[in-house]
This record gives sequence, structure tokens and C-alpha cells, in this order.
Amino acid sequence: MDVDDSLNTIVVVGDDRGAALKQVTATLQKAGFVVVTASNGRAALDQCRAQHRPVDLAVIDTAAAGIKAPEIEQQLHDMYPHVRMLFLSDDSPETVHESDSPGHLRRVLRKPYRRSRLLGRVLEMMQQPTVMSA
Repeated sequence: MDVDDSLNTIVVVGDDRGAALKQVTATLQKAGFVVVTASNGRAALDQCRAQHRPVDLAVIDTAAAGIKAPEIEQQLHDMYPHVRMLFLSDDSPETVHESDSPGHLRRVLRKPYRRSRLLGRVLEMMQQPTVMSA
């Protein structure tokens, strides 16, 4: 995926820490992504329901989810079967594991991270197919 491709890509970002939300949003917007922000995972689900176009990627801080990560993922996949999930995680009790199961691309980015690492992970994910043939 190059920057021109990102111009039509909608990313929802959920984080309850204002500074982190601004940093992630700015990083993705500079790369050309359309970013929709939310204060936590539950609010991110509400933002997704309000979209008129499919959400391509959800970037959710697991510590600020307001809802368990597997439930966020399931509800997002119910809305958008091809959505990619990137969970931002510290070493909280709720451990999220990466997955490449058919139709479910899930990655985890451990905190702290550099902006370049975040953007690299997002670009890598957007190049991955979300539906795998059987």
C-alpha cells in the first residue's frame, strides 16, 4: 500500500488518553488515512455504526476499551467482515494475541512504541489480505 491508497482508508482509533489519541491520529492522518476518533472501544463501536463507508482498520487501546477486546473484535467483524484490528497493549491482564485466521487479521503493538513503528505496523496490515482461501 502506498500513501495514495491510504486516502480512501477509514481507520477508527479508540484511546482514553488524550495525548495518545492525538499522537496516533496525527501519525495516521499525515500518512493520508481518514481517521475517526473515539474515547474508548465502546465509543469506537458507536463511531463505526455511524459511518457511511466501511471501516478498514480499528486501532484500539486495550486498557481504555470500556469493553473486552474479543467483544470489540466480534462486534466490528459483525459490522465489517474484512476489518483489520490493531490492539495497542501494555502488559495488562487482558492479553490479546495476534491472529491470521480466515477473515480476521489481528495484530498487537506493545506500548511504548515509536510513531514509525505504529505506522509501519498499520501499512503492513493494510497490505495483508483479510480473506484467505481455504
